[in-house]
Amino acid sequence: MTKTDVIIIGGGATGCGIARDLALRGIPHYLIEKDDFAAGATGACHGLLHSGGRYAVNDPEAAKECIEENMILRKIGEKCVEITGGLFVRLPGDSKRFRDRFLKSCEEVGIPTEVLSASRALDLVPNLNPVLEEAVKVPDCSIDPFRLCMLNATTSRLKGATILTHHKVVDIIKEHGRCAGVKAADQFTGQIREIRARVIVNATGAWGDKMAQLGGSDAPMTLSKGSLVITNHRLTNMVVNRLRPPSDGDIIVPNEAVCLAGTTSITVTDPDAIEVDSREVDKVISEAQAMIPIFRSTRMIRAYTGVRPLLKGDNSDGRAISRGFKIIDHKNGMFSILGGKLTTYRLMAEKLTDALMDHFGLNVACETAQKPLDGQDELSGYPLSKRLNSLNGIVCECELVNREDVERIVNRIGTKYIRDIQHRTRLGMGPCQGGFCTYRALGIMQDMGRVSADESMRVLREFLQRRFRGIRPALWGDQLREEQLVESIYLGILGMGREQ
Repeated sequence: MTKTDVIIIGGGATGCGIARDLALRGIPHYLIEKDDFAAGATGACHGLLHSGGRYAVNDPEAAKECIEENMILRKIGEKCVEITGGLFVRLPGDSKRFRDRFLKSCEEVGIPTEVLSASRALDLVPNLNPVLEEAVKVPDCSIDPFRLCMLNATTSRLKGATILTHHKVVDIIKEHGRCAGVKAADQFTGQIREIRARVIVNATGAWGDKMAQLGGSDAPMTLSKGSLVITNHRLTNMVVNRLRPPSDGDIIVPNEAVCLAGTTSITVTDPDAIEVDSREVDKVISEAQAMIPIFRSTRMIRAYTGVRPLLKGDNSDGRAISRGFKIIDHKNGMFSILGGKLTTYRLMAEKLTDALMDHFGLNVACETAQKPLDGQDELSGYPLSKRLNSLNGIVCECELVNREDVERIVNRIGTKYIRDIQHRTRLGMGPCQGGFCTYRALGIMQDMGRVSADESMRVLREFLQRRFRGIRPALWGDQLREEQLVESIYLGILGMGREQ
């Protein structure tokens, strides 16, 4: 049995942000995540560091939080953030009255804007629909949520805390009516670890109510599914938004070598029972095409979906619910943090940690807005061409990951999970979606003695199943032809079919 002060359940941006904040304030803690970092909504979003413009008209408090955190994250997370800038484009038929409200609301919450003529907007993003009326420039950015989580966790590790990924909390230990600890199962070995703490933090996002109930409380939420598609290359170097009230498919974000477009908003009840609907893919592509016409003829390489963990609302339309956040002290040794956004994760972590400091009777100020994230020196940052130092030993041609990168991650974290390598190097996250590089990485892991031949085949099958679920909604044209090539490699050359 292990004892600590705080157990954080959940390795998304908020959980990792809380771990960093606790570490900087000198509070011992454990972070427990059932998968790898960013496995929930954090890793299933646009990767958009909002300027707040999207919320300025209908949710000004969230918009103000977004622009303030945007400016902080640019400074402390330089290697996670690509300073793309963003455009809100007004197309024929989009309300000029809404445009006026947008500009006024942005001014009221402190979001800088610049109105651009159509020709000026086309100079910045040549692929824009040439019939646009005008555009408004805002300080949107692209952000890598995987790097963000891992850099926050780095500080926690450097300060002596323990991070347990691939460990699932299977029980909350209760004593005298209070939550006294957790039992966590190693997802690979099945071994159960018992960890006790003075406080448990529930930062599990869409699983917040389930975890609160495991501790004997409730955390009412509204769950909103959002689906996105990925193109095989960049169509814009700036974030492109539609200048209208928030709706489906009205944001396109450049991220590394690709573009992400979405999202949809569908209320769901179970975050473990979601999948992309082909009608969502059609809707997102149709709306994205209205802003960037070549979107329709561009190859889609994958679709994916996640669940927004929103505060409980009466409105059936998830977009009408505030993107604000809430901290619940269940008065039984557990705190829950609900709602919020990736852009405001640091602020959420600060407020939750402030509540814990009050609970402990301590007075140590937050420093997360001033200190740069640890571990950035090892990252290449943007653009992708910075990784072009050498093509020797290349494993992933799309994201320029070489054998040395794979071996470094395997040696550092001792993982048996291919997704851990993907999240830390971006291997398999480019146009081929791992089709031509995952088996190479597994071969390296096998050479290093991390996995056996049988384990490699099992991991490869699991990867292919997961990959196909994402690719299936985008199987037409060139993508379908590439998939036939990938299938021939795995079934013919590697004999995966015979293994079945």
